[in-house]
Amino acid sequence: MAIKKHLMYAALLLMLLSSRPYAFFGSSEPYFIANYCFQISAPYDRPSGSCPGQIIPSWQTRNFRFEELKCSGNNNTHVRLPESFDEEAWLDLKNISRHEASEVLRQQPLPSWSGEIHYQTNLHWEWEDCRMVTDPFICGTYEVCEERVITTENGGTQRVNECRNVPKSCYADVTVHESQRCGNGQLDFDVEFLKKNAAHWNPATPDYVDRLANGYDLLPGEEEAITVSNLKSNWSASQSTELTPALFIEDPKNEYNLNQFIHNHQPDSLSCRFNGYDKVSFTVDTQKRIASRSPNAFLLPKAFDNEDIEPLVWQSTPGKNGTREQKGYPLMMRAQDFSAAALSEVSEEVTEKLKNIIVRVQLYEPTIFGERLKSTIYIDEAKGIQQTLNAISNDQQIRRSTLWEFKLKNGNSPHKNIYRSYAPSLFYYPGKIFLSDEGLSYDDYLAPDTEYTLKLTVYQKNLPFYHQSCKSDPDAWDCKWYTLWGLFSSNRREDNYYSKKSLDVRFRSNPNVDQRTWLSTFWHFVGYAQLTIPIGAAAYSFYYFL
Repeated sequence: MAIKKHLMYAALLLMLLSSRPYAFFGSSEPYFIANYCFQISAPYDRPSGSCPGQIIPSWQTRNFRFEELKCSGNNNTHVRLPESFDEEAWLDLKNISRHEASEVLRQQPLPSWSGEIHYQTNLHWEWEDCRMVTDPFICGTYEVCEERVITTENGGTQRVNECRNVPKSCYADVTVHESQRCGNGQLDFDVEFLKKNAAHWNPATPDYVDRLANGYDLLPGEEEAITVSNLKSNWSASQSTELTPALFIEDPKNEYNLNQFIHNHQPDSLSCRFNGYDKVSFTVDTQKRIASRSPNAFLLPKAFDNEDIEPLVWQSTPGKNGTREQKGYPLMMRAQDFSAAALSEVSEEVTEKLKNIIVRVQLYEPTIFGERLKSTIYIDEAKGIQQTLNAISNDQQIRRSTLWEFKLKNGNSPHKNIYRSYAPSLFYYPGKIFLSDEGLSYDDYLAPDTEYTLKLTVYQKNLPFYHQSCKSDPDAWDCKWYTLWGLFSSNRREDNYYSKKSLDVRFRSNPNVDQRTWLSTFWHFVGYAQLTIPIGAAAYSFYYFL
């Protein structure tokens, strides 16, 4: 009987505890879990007023606050290229009459195009759910005290009572945000570039450039990536209740003024709505030419009869088995510049300096993390151009192009020999005081049976349409000593005055050729070990100060 009596008391105690929500959080006394939830509107299956046919489920409508439609971002990109025309005939006409040559270019059709942007429409709403939360501002706090033993000033011990306020838990209304797909929308657009006013831009105008008769003209090798988006913040995750169409030009060649026109304008135009449809037009007005990154009009080479030319010339070398391999390693690279003639003619009009092309060839090797830059060489225009039979070609583009043929291995300087690399920086910079670049570099040949990539980029030196290095433009304000010779000017950095676009030539090294030595293996090991120094220093500092 005694056991049954105790079991009955225990069951009764559990029933009382479950019916009255008390909680124990390290305190000797419990506190009551308050309920601050207040239901304003009862939950029910709610038909959406913004998205016809959509039913918001009842369990997501308690204390319903609001609903709205938001449209996701999307875009459409068009690459604008130079207009094609008979440059030889135009040059002959320009030598007779600059005004007539200007009219020939101005009669070209305006650069224009149209497109569609499709985007998702999503229904968003907010409601309140009654949930348990732990929050000192909503639920309040309670005091918890602990007895601790501390050391006194005279070396003895003393018991003290330390108290702190701990946040309580309670039931409260929590705002919940929900969303569901609600159809699609469409934004149609068209873009048109406007010619400069002939009254203010003609051969009699100061600083007029014949090749830029319309103002917006692009030179050979130039291109503009023009993106139209339905939202200004064109992130893939961005959403908005209003469409904000925008036009963005990547690496613009000119300073432009943009104008926008909304077709069939209505009160709800450009609002995010169910199955929305809008149409906008952009006009682009050219103000003036500005500096941009150098263009890259280099392509894989072609002969005067339009036949492809092999871009790599291989050097024979002894193989692993002692026999001579005809394809030992690439010794020379060929590429064709289709902008040489046109840019030289423009250069004569805009600057007294001698325009010069600097070609940068970079060798990339594969790693487990992707491509890694192995070495870089630079070739001057005067040292790379080769005589060809292109002048007798029937193809005007080939006839006006220039064939480059340059050595990838030319001496022991790492700037001229793509198979030499600098010693790791930990040794290079101290050694620079005593040794030349040749003495601070080592032979770094190809690994057998490995796919490499040669990337060719271009720098149009002394042509003011393009960004220049401080070495080429030392009198510029951002190249003076008080600006640390262009240190803080991004346009003076090598990667910004060389072309963004590269001509890539991929090749696979001969599996039977391996010219690497123990010295290159040693320096590679030192280079990787050097990378671990900052990581080790950071880890040691963290451990020391922890």
